[in-house]
Amino acid sequence: MIDLSFPLREKVALVTGGGSGIGRATARMFAQRGAVVAVAGLDEAPLLQVAEEIVAAGGQALPIVMDVTSEDAIASGIACLADRFGKLDILHSNAAQTGEMQEDGLIAAMDADFWDRTFSINLRGSMLCAKHAIPLLLASGGGSIIFTGSGKGLAGDLDYPAYGTTKAALLGLSRYIATQYGKQGVRSNVVVVGLAMTEALDRNMPEAAQKLMTEHNLVDHLGRPEDIAEVVAFLASDQSRYITGAAIVADGGFTSHSAVYADMLRFAAMDTGAKA
Repeated sequence: MIDLSFPLREKVALVTGGGSGIGRATARMFAQRGAVVAVAGLDEAPLLQVAEEIVAAGGQALPIVMDVTSEDAIASGIACLADRFGKLDILHSNAAQTGEMQEDGLIAAMDADFWDRTFSINLRGSMLCAKHAIPLLLASGGGSIIFTGSGKGLAGDLDYPAYGTTKAALLGLSRYIATQYGKQGVRSNVVVVGLAMTEALDRNMPEAAQKLMTEHNLVDHLGRPEDIAEVVAFLASDQSRYITGAAIVADGGFTSHSAVYADMLRFAAMDTGAKA
């Protein structure tokens, strides 16, 4: 029987990109639901802050400075986790390229080095985290891997082709892991994320752009990191034991409708106004 109050009790989790945004929200939610959490990322200060928040709330957390572009750093970080906690049950592979995104534009003007860096972080880094986590998951009798995907990986767009292509590739990586290790108890899934309004986005995204995105959502609000963390935490738990090799879309319905959805709503409103 699963303890629904603490469905991750006695689980050990690793969250990459855990210092901010979705990673921070997920690390905190894992801890609230009973897991011991290793919070990994590039910059020590935010990792320490997240770990301190978890400990202050009564949980256990370990900050790990880890560059996912370095296999040695990943191996060392996961070894540190294993030395401290003795096992690993959950990997949330969330680290992604978020800097220099102004370079992620037209393919004909794409800087190859930027393309390679994006793949190194988003795709190669995710593969390497899984590579070094899987032996520990197997030793624990199985476990759950959750990759942070993106709606940018489901369809073409005018911007972010490097980012979007890596997120599309994560779908394939996850299915291969699910297929190769499923009979040994390892599940692998992708949470396909729509716009999640972090504090930075709240500050920097123009109100008009937020309104436009809301118009295309099928719910009446934009998502928050905590909304994504809820889905990740479910996939990490035994409550989702029959789900693997899947892509769970958490985007408020943004990618599920006709491309002219918002335009047709405006057209219908104009037509109704004319008839009145």
